[in-house]
Amino acid sequence: MELVPDERFFFDCDFRGFVFAKWGYAIEPTANGCRVTEYSQDLRPEEAKPRSAQISGVDDRLSHNRAGMEQTLERLAAALE
Repeated sequence: MELVPDERFFFDCDFRGFVFAKWGYAIEPTANGCRVTEYSQDLRPEEAKPRSAQISGVDDRLSHNRAGMEQTLERLAAALE
């Protein structure tokens, strides 16, 4: 985990010690408040992706995560406005 107050935080997603993804948020000041950017990095080896899709029921992880990120950021903006 990495935390820089008022700037960013990043964390690992792991299963039994295997880090399969990294997620994070960066916060940048703007003239009207701040900009929040969400990041994710898929660290699964290619050979693990078919089994992962079978377990999770998510075939297109990139699109699935992008949609979730957009929803998270929209909800965050709505809560703060």
